Order: sequence, then structure tokens, then C-alpha cells
Amino acid sequence: MNPDIQDRTDLLSLIESFYEKLLKDPDMAPIFLEVAKIDVDEHFPILVDFWESVLFHTAIYKGNAMTPHLQLHDKFPLKKIHFKKWLAFFNLSVDELFSGEKAELIKERAKSIALLMEVKVNNMGLTQ
Repeated sequence: MNPDIQDRTDLLSLIESFYEKLLKDPDMAPIFLEVAKIDVDEHFPILVDFWESVLFHTAIYKGNAMTPHLQLHDKFPLKKIHFKKWLAFFNLSVDELFSGEKAELIKERAKSIALLMEVKVNNMGLTQ
């Protein structure tokens, strides 16, 4: 049985595993590499801050996670398949590394976030 998520180090391991999957996927990689042009060295600490705030209520993340995703959608229309794959890769990464209360909670929160973002971009005219 895998350990539960305990801290920032665990969250970084999760993010690294998750992005390894995303960046190999032909539907997802172009969004992150060509459209958003993420720099993982800059992006990963922000993601760890976000998930630490979500999971451990630290309030370390001070940004607005929705805004950059809505801006991304303006450049590259996000579709149902993108949200589905994002969540599947996220859950797979969690399940490969962790189990327990926090692992289940982060998957629950990821599902809620994906659904909320999908609804928001749908309201912007997303085509299914």
C-alpha cells in the first residue's frame, strides 16, 4: 500500500508524474508546450503552492487559477476530451504514488476543479 500525501515534497512528486503523462499525450502536450508555453521550473512551484493550499489549507497560493485557464481557452478552445484526459492522468498519477485520505481528497478536488473549469469555458462557447 502506498503512503498518503503528506507534504510539498509529495505534491511535487505528484505534479512531476502527472506532467510526465500530460506532456507525452498527443492531445495534451501541444496545449502545454506550444500554446501555454509552460516552463516547468517556473510552473511546478506554483502548482505545488496551489495544491498545498487546496489540500492542507495553507493559503500559500495567492493567484487566481481560473483566469489563466480562461485566457488559454481564448487561444486554444478546450474541449471535453481535454478535461477528461487531464482528470484521468491526474487520478492515475495519484493512484500510482499515494493512497489514503489526502489522496482521495485531492482526486475529489481535482474532479471539482475540472468540472468547474469545463463549465466556465462552456459558458464562453465551448464546442463539445
